[in-house]
Amino acid sequence: MTWIKVILLSFCHWCNETWFGHGIRDSVWLFPFVEIFHLLALGVLGGTILLVNARLLGLRFADEPTSELAQDVWPWTLGSLAVMLISGFLLFSTEAVKMYGNWGFRFKMTSLLLAIIFTFTIHRRITLSDEGRVHPIWCKVAAVVSLLLWAGVGLGGRSIGYIG
Repeated sequence: MTWIKVILLSFCHWCNETWFGHGIRDSVWLFPFVEIFHLLALGVLGGTILLVNARLLGLRFADEPTSELAQDVWPWTLGSLAVMLISGFLLFSTEAVKMYGNWGFRFKMTSLLLAIIFTFTIHRRITLSDEGRVHPIWCKVAAVVSLLLWAGVGLGGRSIGYIG
């Protein structure tokens, strides 16, 4: 496990020393500018996640098949996720070594990895299946797990400034 820590810490040092890490860190307006895109993408991603999971839970959009709703919002989900990952990496590069030891950041990254894996595998398979092919309890379980994982990303991100 020590070699993983060495590699991660070396990666963090590299990020800190990149031209974009320095550029964003040393600029008065660039960090807030990148953060605006990060937060806008977070809002769009959160909206698409909530829409699909509300349908899986049977709370909204009962007249529209889950698969159609999921397909309609999928481009927005992918686009906002891409913007969040790129902008998040740029923000991370400004203080990567500091983030290395931050438990809030580690929780966020773990939640993000699990949320992405879950979204692109189990959740996606359930949302694209024909109505009635997946037992309703599994739809609800998938929705709750999805919401918990994505909430973990948000809570972890919010806690970064408060947890060392």
